[in-house]
Amino acid sequence: MNARTAGSDDFIGPAADLLLGRKRKKPAQSRRGRSLWTGAPVAARTRPEYPGRGSRADLTARLKAVASRRSQVVVKIPTKGRKTATSLAGHFRYLSRDGEEILRDQDGREFRDAESVTDLLWAWKHTGPVLDDDSPRKEAFHIIFSMREGTDERAVFGAVKASAELEFAGHQWVMVQHHDEPQVHVHVCVKTESLDGQRLNPRKADLQRWRERFAYELRERGVEAEATRRAPRLQREKTNKPREVSQMEGRGEPSNRAPSMPEPGKAEGWRRVEKEVTGSYYRIVEALGASEDASDRLLSSQLSRVVQDRIQHNRRTDRDRPGRGRDSQLERG
Repeated sequence: MNARTAGSDDFIGPAADLLLGRKRKKPAQSRRGRSLWTGAPVAARTRPEYPGRGSRADLTARLKAVASRRSQVVVKIPTKGRKTATSLAGHFRYLSRDGEEILRDQDGREFRDAESVTDLLWAWKHTGPVLDDDSPRKEAFHIIFSMREGTDERAVFGAVKASAELEFAGHQWVMVQHHDEPQVHVHVCVKTESLDGQRLNPRKADLQRWRERFAYELRERGVEAEATRRAPRLQREKTNKPREVSQMEGRGEPSNRAPSMPEPGKAEGWRRVEKEVTGSYYRIVEALGASEDASDRLLSSQLSRVVQDRIQHNRRTDRDRPGRGRDSQLERG
């Protein structure tokens, strides 16, 4: 009997639901519509997935990342990340640090000083979809890709460049790496409407796909990285620190706020999600534990331990919140 068949593949179904999400099993498509630039119809376009996504090897590797608590990539659009035509000049100055940092565009061209950055702004306004200074539309998106402190900076830059070339193909975009924070990070500014009339309209699924692509490109460059959603990690809160918190910690100042009470609706949501996630993990652990492959059985044991640790951590967090009682909502039933 093949050592990889005795119950070992039974984990694939629950692992795919858990790690990929039921709505994410099929490649994402952009919506059909009409170009605001030319008025011509725009066909739907399938978004790329990283190679091997959803395969047995991919799911196994991602489960191992959960078990080893591998570093998670961060991809975010800041609150002020959507730019109008009138705000792009200031944004380009910020990205280039007034000409001190080198901007690179989708064609590999470099913009090394304030004069060349001004030329870049002119090109964005007058080539491709024209940017109207009086339009209130969001004409560009500011996206930040980052990894933890100490990550190879060249690998991060290369991974972001490769991700942008695939995810923003047909769009005008520029990127730059900044060095003003502990986290290794790269800024990307993407023109909203592409040369063929497609408009970016990022949703959570898009951000997750960008995270997965970024993590894959980092792994291709020898950096351990993963893009697991918070729910499969049984993690309730975001862990990437705001810049202000990192600066406070750098000065030796306390940055931890007192635990706050969760909203009743969120508390119930946490209970429901954790119940579903732990149920999926139990099925995965059982299937891997029944495998004749020693590496599958080892992964089963590691996952079981990590999930139990995370559940206990969440329960301790609930008990430590002010005003919690024995019959609190999270602890009932």
